[in-house]
Amino acid sequence: MYDHEHVVRLATSILGWEATAQHLPLPDLRDMLASWQHDLANSLDDFNALYGDHGDHPECADLIQEAMGQVARTATAAAIFTLGLSQRAQQAARQN
Repeated sequence: MYDHEHVVRLATSILGWEATAQHLPLPDLRDMLASWQHDLANSLDDFNALYGDHGDHPECADLIQEAMGQVARTATAAAIFTLGLSQRAQQAARQN
């Protein structure tokens, strides 16, 4: 089901992550990426545990869907920060 407020919040988050990835000093960007990667590992662990224990229970579908959403959001942020770090590192290398 389409939830306009949820979509707007997520779109705003994506725009913020992109801006941060382009403007944060490289050492801080590396730290932020490490944090998002850690969060991604945790959200994957949570999803795997939830789905492994309750994947065949229809009454848990909402919980599983939320866990999948958390994985997707976290993976998106990690990907944006990975891309930002890669682009910025390449740019710095060209300037040297």
